Amino acid sequence: MSHFYDCTEEPFLTTARTPSQAKKVGALPSVTTILSSKKSDFLDNIWTPRKLVELARLHPEASSRELMDMKYGFRTNPLGGDPISSSEFGTLVHARLESHIESIMRTGGLDLHGVTAFDSWALPFINYIIDNDIEPIATEKVLFCNKFKSAGSVDFIAKVDGKYHLFDYKCRDTKGTGGKFYEDKDCTQLAIEARFLKDTMGLDYDPSITSVCICVESKKHYHKNWTKAQARKGVTRFRYLSKLYWMDWMPKK
Repeated sequence: MSHFYDCTEEPFLTTARTPSQAKKVGALPSVTTILSSKKSDFLDNIWTPRKLVELARLHPEASSRELMDMKYGFRTNPLGGDPISSSEFGTLVHARLESHIESIMRTGGLDLHGVTAFDSWALPFINYIIDNDIEPIATEKVLFCNKFKSAGSVDFIAKVDGKYHLFDYKCRDTKGTGGKFYEDKDCTQLAIEARFLKDTMGLDYDPSITSVCICVESKKHYHKNWTKAQARKGVTRFRYLSKLYWMDWMPKK
């Protein structure tokens, strides 16, 4: 689903869900919306159509939206044992990470009032923050840049050794691989958001960026510290994708 932000003042997510709706309210497409415009030949042209046909035959009563939610499968909800979509599972893990980090910033301790079974997936990263003296700065911070004509929400901004560092969480079934990371998506998203932060705050350095892969099966956390070269490549990749997106989907009259 596409997301668009109003960035005239303090940025916020609008109700616009299509480029034409976004143009009417002057909203900027999200970083992930622009990245999703780059299609994978196998995933988008082969795997997804086959999967949707298979699911439609198994669930003829399901709507197109429900079929899309089924596409990546379901997880067992640890709160009640019922199946929930992979995206909803990830959202609930993100919520617990955010609650704990916000509590650390506010009180210096963990969020002990909203504890749920999803803490088992969240606490390994929280312990990593504490053990490595990482200073939390913000969660779900929306950054934007008029030059790149986009906005993005950063999962976690911290200071490591006195310098800004951006983290992004992904809940994935790693299947014992030691984490799944994708440079064209994961690195590019963080790289451009780090550039937004650098430009907004007038930093004289490029903030470091790390993707955190949370295994939905083992609950283990894997980190990918992207290099400066990979980050520069990500910014370049996004620059071209943004130009193409605006040319094809949100052209000037």
